[in-house]
Amino acid sequence: MTGFTFQSLKPQDSLSNELRSVIRDNVLQFYAKGLSTEAEEEGLTALYERLSQEDKLDGESNSIANQKKILERYCKDHGITAYRHYDEDDGYSGTNFNRPGFQRMLADIKAGRIKRVIVKDMSRFGRDYLQVGMYTDVVFPEFGVHFIAVNDGVDSTRGESEFTAIRNVFNEMYARDTSKKIRATWQSKGKSGEHLTTIPPYGYMKSPEDKKKWIVDEEAAAVVQKIFSLCASGKGPTQIAKWLKQQQILNPTAYCHAKGLPTSNKPTADPYKWTNETVSRILERVDYLGHTVNFKTTKQSYKSKKKIWNDPENWVIFENTQPPIIEESVFLIVQNIRKARRRPTKMGEMGMFSGLLYCAECGGKMYQCRATNFAENQKYFICSTYRKGKDLCTTHSIKNVVLHEIVLRNLREAISYVSEHEAEFIQDAAESDMRDRDAEFVRKRETLAKADTRIAELDRIISRLYEDNVIGKLSDERLSKCPMTTSWNKAT
Repeated sequence: MTGFTFQSLKPQDSLSNELRSVIRDNVLQFYAKGLSTEAEEEGLTALYERLSQEDKLDGESNSIANQKKILERYCKDHGITAYRHYDEDDGYSGTNFNRPGFQRMLADIKAGRIKRVIVKDMSRFGRDYLQVGMYTDVVFPEFGVHFIAVNDGVDSTRGESEFTAIRNVFNEMYARDTSKKIRATWQSKGKSGEHLTTIPPYGYMKSPEDKKKWIVDEEAAAVVQKIFSLCASGKGPTQIAKWLKQQQILNPTAYCHAKGLPTSNKPTADPYKWTNETVSRILERVDYLGHTVNFKTTKQSYKSKKKIWNDPENWVIFENTQPPIIEESVFLIVQNIRKARRRPTKMGEMGMFSGLLYCAECGGKMYQCRATNFAENQKYFICSTYRKGKDLCTTHSIKNVVLHEIVLRNLREAISYVSEHEAEFIQDAAESDMRDRDAEFVRKRETLAKADTRIAELDRIISRLYEDNVIGKLSDERLSKCPMTTSWNKAT
């Protein structure tokens, strides 16, 4: 037993504009925080050249020197400046991937130094279609490497090319087709509002009556509510993890094993050890508001297991699909706190303005400077950019007492204005609220129109199915297997 009591919540009518904005602009950064920011930079480009003994008979067109000219010209035309040649493989067969230049390039890729690989054509990269496919479809996507074959028009950022697949391997088309069918099935499930995850998040469990539905696991849900409460009070994920261990609260993996609930993780050595990553993932989940969020991730290739985070605009949110555990107001507070990334000082104190101050000149965060022997009027904030290098910004700083006085004075002025112009302030607030309501009404009306259009479309499809059944084009057995007609029959 945890000693916490789960507080039951009422479902929200709909997602507010503020929550949608937080999901779009804030939550994603925490989901994808483990991804390296180096992927956004140009990185180093590998220019790979290879020439076999047989290729030398073709003359100058395939020579290492000519390959270098073609690749360097491509880099110049596309603004690529940071590149390195891997040209040792002169006289090596394309069916052998144990080549010195290729292996050196592969080592740099695995070390994270290479972000792009360019070859003259696919034959320069290799002539074994299985090996070529393994590197271009599995290894390179796993390490975030952009692959280009200039003369063949191959560019991995444009998605999978059917022509390239046919060129490399015909017998893989069956696997590709199977992958597309599975993807289509998942797309159908996701767009119908079904949960795409097979294991409910910590705090929920599958309903015994309907395995597709989630119900609240009150013991675990009480812990989730406590975690959000601790974060709202100013504690960070690491502090919360330490607090949970001190209170001897089973971590999610140990809890699932103890309760006989499904989990993909093996038992941990210390069942009471929580990590800051586990706490962070709990604080990020929109599911705790009672909503289902599908299509958060995708995969670049059916051969790669690496997940890529979709733009939040492409996420599909189904509202009120399970009982809520966290109130929307609490969720918003927590996301705003985490966005500011307020951290306590080494003395264990949380500054009032920590994570909220930015330099007016360079835009960098301002850090709190204090010491055990500092009096209150000696504590100050200073530009973080200036601390990194005195030539990067000037020494912008402000004392705590001055900052407190400025904020207090502004608050007094705001309160004074509201007191003197109460009627005007109320009117402005009401008009602002009315604009938000109108925008929300327009959004709901558009959603309703789309739903009506989809319903009419489904009605037409079902009607055609029944017509085909009546005239003998579609058997009764086949008709009974159609999911749309089955759902329609249950509804009627």
